[in-house]
Amino acid sequence: MKNTNAYIRFRALDACLRDRTKKYYYEDLLNVVNKVLDGYDGSSIQLRQLKRDLDHMDRDALLGKETKVVDVIERKRGVGGKVYCRYTDPEYSMFDRYLTDEEATTLKSTIELLKQFKGMPQFEWLDETLARLKEEFRLEGIDGGTVRFSHNPYLEGMKWYEQLFDAIVYQKVLELTYHRFGRPIRKRVVHPYQLRQFNNRWFLIGYEERQSERLPFVVLPIDRILDVEIAEGVAFKEKPDGVDFDEYFKHIVGVSLNPESKPEKVMLKATYPAVWYMETKPIHPSQRLLVEAEEYKVFEMEVIPNEEFIQALLVYADQVEVMKPVTLRKKLVERAQAIILRLSSARRK
Repeated sequence: MKNTNAYIRFRALDACLRDRTKKYYYEDLLNVVNKVLDGYDGSSIQLRQLKRDLDHMDRDALLGKETKVVDVIERKRGVGGKVYCRYTDPEYSMFDRYLTDEEATTLKSTIELLKQFKGMPQFEWLDETLARLKEEFRLEGIDGGTVRFSHNPYLEGMKWYEQLFDAIVYQKVLELTYHRFGRPIRKRVVHPYQLRQFNNRWFLIGYEERQSERLPFVVLPIDRILDVEIAEGVAFKEKPDGVDFDEYFKHIVGVSLNPESKPEKVMLKATYPAVWYMETKPIHPSQRLLVEAEEYKVFEMEVIPNEEFIQALLVYADQVEVMKPVTLRKKLVERAQAIILRLSSARRK
């Protein structure tokens, strides 16, 4: 709350320095600031802090100006030789922000982008921050929805998000009560490293000693976590130097990775309209156009064919043919035959 405390002090001082109906001596300014602070959090400041605040305002440091161009606060001798303070320009306020049209547009876009995180755990501070930005820069017309992310705060497991986030930041080992689909409930001791989202689902990436011989990192969907506790007395194992999870997952779609699997050259023959979708939204970053014909296009990519990749292909049904590798082609054929069999059984019933 330290920054908020300073903001309140500057607000109080700004109002006094703009007031031309009264002379505010140091003692007066100190009394005003301390009265406001007492009503906020019961705190107070000394004369030394008050003078530092005035120097800070005088240099207009909040606007990011490092060079003192002009004193915005004048200090004059009054009755008994005491010093009173006020703005040199009676129309000035440190909370007036003068932006170019381009700067205002950029700031509006940034604020609107940040608004998409409102409601997510660990981002409650945005409400106050955004309100202050809008007030200080006098920005209007940003309450609409020009940008909208697909975020569902009611997803199963989101109640653990804040605890997991804090554990990563403060390097706390976790004891998770975990229930994998079709398996018994069990305890898992995990050293958390990253929260990662895929397909509107959140996953915890971390190290688990019990799995370490087989898996360097575990990937746990947080919707399968039933309870979260700090594993007391367990030293946190830091992520190995040089590990970049974007690099670690670069050869797959999603987060399901078998460390022993190697990326393969996958060749896909796509007909329309699948071609349009694959061109505008590649299945994998390595995707490139190999052959272009009038009725189809052939794409190639280097990828580990995991379950998420197979599901991405099934979305296109008969509009995408796996040309290679043969193993992936067989998997798709088997999946398609199973779908046909299930549909046929449903019709007979």
